[in-house]
Amino acid sequence: MSSRRKNRKSDPGPAPKPEQTGIATVTPFRPEALAFHARGPQRSDVLHITPQLLHAVFWFVIALVAVVIAFVSSSQVTDYAEGPALVLLDNRHDVTASRAGVVVEVRARAGAHVKEGDVLLQLHSATEAAELASLERELSDQLVLLMRNPADRAARDAVLSLRTRRDVAKTALERSVLRAPISGIVTDLRARAGQMVEAGAPLLALQAEATGAHVTALMPGPERPRLRPGMPMRLHIDGFDRTALDLEIESVDEQVLGPPEALRVLGSELAGAIDVQGPVVLVHAFVPNASFQSRGNHYRLHHGMSTRAEVAVAKEALLYAWIPGLGEALSDVF
Repeated sequence: MSSRRKNRKSDPGPAPKPEQTGIATVTPFRPEALAFHARGPQRSDVLHITPQLLHAVFWFVIALVAVVIAFVSSSQVTDYAEGPALVLLDNRHDVTASRAGVVVEVRARAGAHVKEGDVLLQLHSATEAAELASLERELSDQLVLLMRNPADRAARDAVLSLRTRRDVAKTALERSVLRAPISGIVTDLRARAGQMVEAGAPLLALQAEATGAHVTALMPGPERPRLRPGMPMRLHIDGFDRTALDLEIESVDEQVLGPPEALRVLGSELAGAIDVQGPVVLVHAFVPNASFQSRGNHYRLHHGMSTRAEVAVAKEALLYAWIPGLGEALSDVF
């Protein structure tokens, strides 16, 4: 009897259930916790970490920290100066109007090859032609008088004066005829018969065989002290992703220009090709070949193409870039 009583005392039995009443039972324990407790005691074990694994992890963390410190100390961040740029082909000549007037005839055709001295177009020259004809008749009359009386000094002086005026009139008439200054292909033909043009207005361009091209980049004005000839410059061509030309700066203008003055230097025909914001300095480079390659295809450079140039002007340690002011602090200490 005593043994049975002891066993009954040692066995707590199932947990007492809360009495079911009309009021909901409130308990601080979640149902999942109560269910786990009802299953009885369960054994668990502690996490065993071997000394070899702990040793390997320790040295792995040390090596990782050393690699990060070496990378941050040795890596550098490059500061770039960027700006728009224009491509200007070599062996190109722009033909402009020698004077204001009306275009009478256009003999050149776009894409045609012309030789040096060929007539390209002619401006209205009725006044110059009439003046030249009048001087020719007057000169002829004076020559007749001089032949009749070779000793007539007045006729001799008149002949000399008329000849000078005739040469001036011929020169003025010749200015109305525009001839090809070089041999090449007619490009950018902008003139048509009956068009009124101003003196100096571009009418067409002649392009000889282009052996290379020049690039004029408009870099930010504050970067002028850090720009110098011989620095590498990378040229990105608009419309051709992942295509760049590696060039070398030939020259850098001394003066920093405002947007209106910079556009005036580029010329009226190219001024609208780029957007200039703020003061800029003109940087010049040379492209030895007037073509480029993109994704296995070869393309020609064209006059006035819009590109973007970048120049590495400074390098800074990555650690100094992450912690601003660290470089100045260390320089003051040492």
